[in-house]
Amino acid sequence: MGFNLILAGTILASTAGASADMVRLTTLEWPPYSGSLPDNGFSSIVVREAFKAMGHTVSIEVLPWQRAVHSAKEEAGVVGYFPEYPSDLDGFALSGPIGDSPLGLIVPAGARIADTSPSALARLKLGVVNGYVNAKPVSDAIAANGLKPEAVVDDTTNIRKVAAGRIEAAEIDRYVFSYLMRNTAELKPLQGKVEFGPTLESKTLHVAFNTKPEGRKWAAVFAEGLTKIDIGTLQKQHLSALAK
Repeated sequence: MGFNLILAGTILASTAGASADMVRLTTLEWPPYSGSLPDNGFSSIVVREAFKAMGHTVSIEVLPWQRAVHSAKEEAGVVGYFPEYPSDLDGFALSGPIGDSPLGLIVPAGARIADTSPSALARLKLGVVNGYVNAKPVSDAIAANGLKPEAVVDDTTNIRKVAAGRIEAAEIDRYVFSYLMRNTAELKPLQGKVEFGPTLESKTLHVAFNTKPEGRKWAAVFAEGLTKIDIGTLQKQHLSALAK
């Protein structure tokens, strides 16, 4: 009986220690999904809830994108970064989906783009953000149909260009567009002048865990945690207002 009591105490101590573990991840400024926001944005809420369901806490550091990726790959103790679109990554493995990103086009208010095939998109004066992943119809338009989009440094610049009629449309995430229009002072005068047009593709978002032993360990924990939460309900609670 004494042995059993000792064993039980050891198991309890081990469980308590595990529940106290803190997972370190990095992210970028990409509201409303991540960044210097309440709760660090929607994607961060999902990440925290999944680890919380497994008894763990999360430390999230907001960094410029390239630093966030580099830190997740090289810095001791950091096991991954988010959010990331589906892709093959050197030194990382993607988690299951932590939400989705509806990519589409913004256009001048009242304008319509009925045909979003790659050949039709290739005929547009279209804006994109340099370094961002494009929706498949835009990628196909660039690769096979000769589209030469105008690349800028951020989404805010593209919104202003569409409003001014300098380009016909720009590619953007629907929730990002709504967030920027509501929360960026320089864009508030443009309310009613730019609107979200057709959705081109909805891409899933993921945590990219590094493939070191520690990263693989926490990827497995996170995978189980995702099965214990309702991402759809969380997204509805936190992002539904932005879709209106």
